[in-house]
Amino acid sequence: SFSPVGDAFRERLRKFPSLVNCTTIDWFTAWPRDALETVATSFLAGLPGADDKVAKALPKLCVKFHVDVKDLSARFLAEQKRHYYVTPTSYLELLGSYGKLLAKRQDEVMTAKKRYEVGLDKLATTESSVASMQEELIALQPQLEESTKQTEAAMVVIERETAEADKVKKVVSQEEAVASAEAAKVQAIKDECEADLAEALPALKEAIRALDTLTKNDITEVKGMKSPPNGAPIYYLILVAHLVCHMRHQCLLNNQVTSD
Repeated sequence: SFSPVGDAFRERLRKFPSLVNCTTIDWFTAWPRDALETVATSFLAGLPGADDKVAKALPKLCVKFHVDVKDLSARFLAEQKRHYYVTPTSYLELLGSYGKLLAKRQDEVMTAKKRYEVGLDKLATTESSVASMQEELIALQPQLEESTKQTEAAMVVIERETAEADKVKKVVSQEEAVASAEAAKVQAIKDECEADLAEALPALKEAIRALDTLTKNDITEVKGMKSPPNGAPIYYLILVAHLVCHMRHQCLLNNQVTSD
């Protein structure tokens, strides 16, 4: 707020006149070159990463910057009638800014250096890995050639077996067609037999019911017949023979149950 640069100091003096009436101003003259160099040497001493030759030249260079700017400000005032204040505070800010900028640049350089070092390490590791893999590939080359020969021989065998399998498949297809035709014929015979059986089942059931009504006298009468009576239908003769067979089978089952 007390900087002579700009209108802030002038306005503050108008608002608070006591700053002029009740204040004693100590005027500080410009620092000589020796003082500027001594301050720069003190501020820039012990800079990290700075070479001795560069460290010795830095104070003189900073003094040159400050003096040149001061001369240019006097020329600016003479030509443009405008003040540009160059004070010892400006010089101290120059030294501080240089230290901060140097530290920032050094951090950036160290970061880039670390990145390059890591990249070089990765490249070296990759190079060694590639070299070892090349050696392994060279060592495995005979096995690879042998595996290729075996694969080619296996492909020849597979092609030959595939051709034989195609022949067998063709024969099997022909036999399958013949078997399908035979199965169709058998199915037709089966359907015909089932139809005949369906027609004969009612007669069988009727014969079984007739068998339940037979008596001992009927059986004796049948045994006494030396030959079938004249005019007897062949169907009844077959039915009687079937009934006799059924009775005999039933008697055998009864005898087996009794013995058990």
